[in-house]
Amino acid sequence: MTVVEPVVEHREELRDAVRRCLERARGPRPYLIGEPGTEEPFDAGLWRRLAAEVGVTGLIVPEELGGAGGRVADLAVVAEELGRALSPVPFFSTVALATSALLVHRDDPLARELLTRIAGDGTTATLAVGEWPRPGLEGAPVVSAEPDAGGWRLSGRCGFVVDAATAEIVLVPAATAEGPGLFAVEADASGLRRHPSRTLDLTRPMGSLAFDRVPARLVGTVAGAGQRLRAAVDIALALLAAEQVGGARYCLEQAVDYAKQRVQFNRPIGSFQAVKHTLVNVLLKVEMAQSAAEIAISAADAYLGRPGDDTRHELAQAASLAKATCSDAYTYTAEETLHVHGGIGFTWEHDAHLYYRRAKATELYLGTPDQYRDRLATTAGL
Repeated sequence: MTVVEPVVEHREELRDAVRRCLERARGPRPYLIGEPGTEEPFDAGLWRRLAAEVGVTGLIVPEELGGAGGRVADLAVVAEELGRALSPVPFFSTVALATSALLVHRDDPLARELLTRIAGDGTTATLAVGEWPRPGLEGAPVVSAEPDAGGWRLSGRCGFVVDAATAEIVLVPAATAEGPGLFAVEADASGLRRHPSRTLDLTRPMGSLAFDRVPARLVGTVAGAGQRLRAAVDIALALLAAEQVGGARYCLEQAVDYAKQRVQFNRPIGSFQAVKHTLVNVLLKVEMAQSAAEIAISAADAYLGRPGDDTRHELAQAASLAKATCSDAYTYTAEETLHVHGGIGFTWEHDAHLYYRRAKATELYLGTPDQYRDRLATTAGL
């Protein structure tokens, strides 16, 4: 059974360090996808500070590979703060997705090489799992791999890949004759084409990748790769849950502050019973989401510390619960924040719609809450 860790002092210091970096940054507005005036795909200066000053890229990378040897619980603090600020940096793709996929293969020389690059200089990476694996791991990956002169060649197309257009390393689940495997592709590989997409969430770049016999290197072995990939995605879902909690809690704080300031009929609207009830319901949703996220984070740490069938099964249950609970909570909170703010909350100039977009996008990413509730029931034997 997963035991949730108490708050550790160094994690609060980490939270303060990340928040100070974010307070010096420009926020998401200059980097909105597809909008006039957008300068870059992400805030490169902020990413360099987070990598160099805070060390977020190597936080859970083993020390012998240049990392800090921390825990997923440490990363969850970072994810929560970045979600709170909608920070335009490739943290989720590089750290939550790609680093998790490499850590479950950490005994492999190639995985260790790539982890060293990510931890050392902030190299960006992503895991192309926008369309696979789904909650039940049905079917084969949409990209195929075939051996070629001692290496591999990838063919096919994968959509809904986070930071597809900018990642320097792309990790691709691909189908082989023996089963799914994980392959590493460099950004400048011949035959690789990237197509940025404009989606609902304007603060997180997505895109599709097309592979035309692209040279690739196999990470680890094909044997057991499907289970390891599923565990890696579950670790990423636990970190996504932490991000959702951060965004939801910020929405709640903004709604409460506005309810104290906005006056109608000579009274703050927060004094009206209907508004009080709404905010209490939001608070309960956020607290439930926080608990679910913490359970999933602890399960992720347990799996990385002792990989095995039992810890992988517990991680699958906890990640499914967190994905469903935190997705519902974030969407509900973002919606109610819009309602509490009234007309101003629906304007382009207010950030409330950016949080609503992020909430809906993360609700659907890698599967819906209902799909994960089904998966939870299945893994629990119900």
